[in-house]
Amino acid sequence: MKKLLLSTLLLCCTFINAQISFEKGYFISNDGTKTECFIKNLDWKNTPKDFKYKTDPNEKEFKTENISNIQEFGITNETTFKRFKIKIDRSSNELKQMRTQKDPIWSEEVIFLRVLAKGDATLYSYSDESITRYFYETKTIPTEQFINVKYIESDNNEGAEKVIESNEYKNQLFRNVKSDNITENDIQKLTYKKADLVKYFNKYNNAVNPNAVQKTEESTTKGAFHLKIVPAASFVSLSADNGGNPNYNVDFDSKTIFKIGFEAEYVLPYNKNKWSIFANPSYQKYENEKTYLVPTGFISIPDKEYKAKANYNTIQIPLGIRHYMFLNEKSKLFINAAYVIDLGAKATITYTEVATNTVNEFKSNTGANFAFGLGYNFKDKFSGELRLNTKKQLMRDYLNYTTNYSSIDFVLAYTIF
Repeated sequence: MKKLLLSTLLLCCTFINAQISFEKGYFISNDGTKTECFIKNLDWKNTPKDFKYKTDPNEKEFKTENISNIQEFGITNETTFKRFKIKIDRSSNELKQMRTQKDPIWSEEVIFLRVLAKGDATLYSYSDESITRYFYETKTIPTEQFINVKYIESDNNEGAEKVIESNEYKNQLFRNVKSDNITENDIQKLTYKKADLVKYFNKYNNAVNPNAVQKTEESTTKGAFHLKIVPAASFVSLSADNGGNPNYNVDFDSKTIFKIGFEAEYVLPYNKNKWSIFANPSYQKYENEKTYLVPTGFISIPDKEYKAKANYNTIQIPLGIRHYMFLNEKSKLFINAAYVIDLGAKATITYTEVATNTVNEFKSNTGANFAFGLGYNFKDKFSGELRLNTKKQLMRDYLNYTTNYSSIDFVLAYTIF
């Protein structure tokens, strides 16, 4: 069963990219030619440098265009990217890389900018793994970056350093994007964030030209938080290998136990809601025992009888990432991977030599493990998952004592909200 589950997970991974649909869009080439097409909608978190498209959605093969050939592309009624040769400041906001000067360091680059709001004043954004920058243009001001720099300043009196934020973008707004219905206090309250800036630009555009057609990026992807009740059945195997005393080597019989817990899941607000992160605390109680014989090598007493008892109670917490693959509007498959930790758990294995009633107990903190799952979700309300847990070391505190606790879980979930 483990091999089947792993093979299925690998097979699903090969279809991940295929699950992202090609949606109606367009691109404009360097010569101004507009091509209607179907673009692979990745719901870009980071600003792209290229995109994949088909001229017919039924085509098997796709083509790729990049920033050197395209001046604009977009998904109809959703997202637009325009190419600019523009100055951008890539100063880091990471404390270890933060500079001691407040002035931006400009570099001229050819990049796509995402249109966030359009009207008499247009708002753009650029994002990559390390920075997010906002740009604007008006009928009289060419496209330029809103300046927001964090830097380190030394305090000579206190002999300490502190982080200062230069909010020059507020002065830019006050000088270049301000209408009668906007006060200085309105600008001072703004943060260098998408929601604040989009709201500000919409207010400005509606004030200066209320009859003009305004456009705001229609984001079809929003983050979502789900809380679920999660019962599970776990098919467990446990083996112990004691390097100090081979009489304590034992394979416990497989056993089914039950878990109960909840799951908190946050669906990420990009990539068409295909990715989420989750935590799944659950309580489980494992108890098992095994009576076995150990050969002595003596004819008079050929075997010694031992009784082993295992106890492992824990709150188990998988922390993981999940990828959804949509089948239709109501159904989707998913795969996930998680790092599994125990909260304050201790495992105990007790050995009793039956003839002499000699008892030896081993008690230890437990180790962590990984888990990989494959599941099905219906209407974002019900789901079932088959989850493979890698081997967990229950006797982590002993150097010469290895215990392999492994399980396959069948997990059900009901979404409360």
